Amino acid sequence: MKKCALVFTGGKGPVSGFDKSLIPPCSFICAADSGIDTAIALGYEVDEAIGDFDSISGIELLENIAHTRLPKEKDITDTEAILQHITAKGIDSYILVGGGEGRFDHLLHLYTLFATYGPPKLWITARERMYLVKDRSDFTMLPNAPVSIIPATACGESSVSSENLFWELKNYPISMQQQSISNKCRSDSFSIQVSGNPIFVSIPFP
Repeated sequence: MKKCALVFTGGKGPVSGFDKSLIPPCSFICAADSGIDTAIALGYEVDEAIGDFDSISGIELLENIAHTRLPKEKDITDTEAILQHITAKGIDSYILVGGGEGRFDHLLHLYTLFATYGPPKLWITARERMYLVKDRSDFTMLPNAPVSIIPATACGESSVSSENLFWELKNYPISMQQQSISNKCRSDSFSIQVSGNPIFVSIPFP
């Protein structure tokens, strides 16, 4: 049976009042370092946490959470450590919460991890939600809301077609050299068809 992990990581994530129905149920909830703060703020109980925990709001948060404390001086980030952990547990996919904005080097490194561990099927930051599309997906949203399409991994190359976007895409190449940024939904729904590598459909929060 396929398993999915809900992974909270450091960097900016959604705050209290976030619509949790946007996150489907997951069999395992885990956190990397200060991702614990985001998980608790949203009302989630963390099954396991990994990190050096140098950026959580209070070390007492670990008292009732199974955790692995890593040294501050190490060769991998806390996020990579948690992705290694869920891979070792045989978990097939994951949803990533957090990691938005902040230091560009951290954001870039997080993004490059997707080539090694696979991209999340959903990535939610404080500003947007990014849905993984491997072949075809349909979306429902407000007319004229912005939509961007970017590669799901740094080496990804795809061909994308759309229905019901303002600037319609027809076998449009998506890669690190070219993306579709700030397109718009023409009505209350649109669809995306992908060939090649998976892409992210990025939709900002209102």
